[in-house]
Amino acid sequence: MYRRIFTISAVATALLLAGCGPTPQLKVKEAVLTLSPVDSNPSVLHFNVYGGPEDVHLLRVSSPSAVRIEMHDVSVDTKTGAVTMAPMNRVLIPSGEKIAFKKGGKHVMIWGVNVIPRRLGVIETEFLFSNNVRILVKARVQEIDGSDPDEKKAIDG
Repeated sequence: MYRRIFTISAVATALLLAGCGPTPQLKVKEAVLTLSPVDSNPSVLHFNVYGGPEDVHLLRVSSPSAVRIEMHDVSVDTKTGAVTMAPMNRVLIPSGEKIAFKKGGKHVMIWGVNVIPRRLGVIETEFLFSNNVRILVKARVQEIDGSDPDEKKAIDG
């Protein structure tokens, strides 16, 4: 009888553990800053946010290498087809889901990118979430055509 109880317990435990997958972890990946060809115009940061174990909001993106940073979203008026862009104060990141900040959608605009990221080919960014998690990310810096910035080529070449 004890053997039967042990077997039932072992099977029940195995079934419970089989249903448990890895806990999702909040993270920011695939970050790329595309420089504006006109220095006075904003550059754009694209990336993916992967939701963790609970819903959170992305509240802010910042960098010591930029003058101003804003989160924006693009929308299309269904009646007129007009495309508009509006700033966002926060973005919901649902648990376990991927939210893409990409061309034609959500993105981050960055004004006044200084020369250091242009020379190094990376910009340090910090992402602040509503659960007080801060994620530091080094985003790759590229020209609008996807090539390395000119200053980096001049240094390396």
